[in-house]
Amino acid sequence: MKTLFAALLTLILFTQCTKESTPVTGRLNQDVDVTLHQTVELTGSTTDENPQPDKVRITFEDLNESRCPMNAMCIRQGAAVTQFRLERNRQQSPPVTLVIGDALPTDTRKLRSRSADTTLVTVDNARYQVILKTVLPYPCAGCPDQETPKASIRVTAQ
Repeated sequence: MKTLFAALLTLILFTQCTKESTPVTGRLNQDVDVTLHQTVELTGSTTDENPQPDKVRITFEDLNESRCPMNAMCIRQGAAVTQFRLERNRQQSPPVTLVIGDALPTDTRKLRSRSADTTLVTVDNARYQVILKTVLPYPCAGCPDQETPKASIRVTAQ
């Protein structure tokens, strides 16, 4: 009976002591770092006309990394193809694809004539410009234990 009571007490203690994750925050119109599979809540400035600041969440959903490793010789530079999703007032945007590196010939957005690292997104009747600045770490052939990928982005209300 004591063993059962001790096991039950231990189970209750461990389930009650779970750590609640603190949301990552940033500001609109400023560069922020987002780790792969992380969501960041971005807040705008308040003004006399708009006492409630604009809030939007951005999630770094996927990364397809094909850039040439820094310690290798390659025929083409490759690209870091990222996918983000914005959310505002519980409404989500469709996935947004941003590219650093070679523009892809199969890219349906026809980005050969303009930058693939910038796009406009509409979510909940608000428009935002999303700019992908960097994706780190840069690939390295044979380097063990590279850190989790993170992207530096800037989201600007339009």
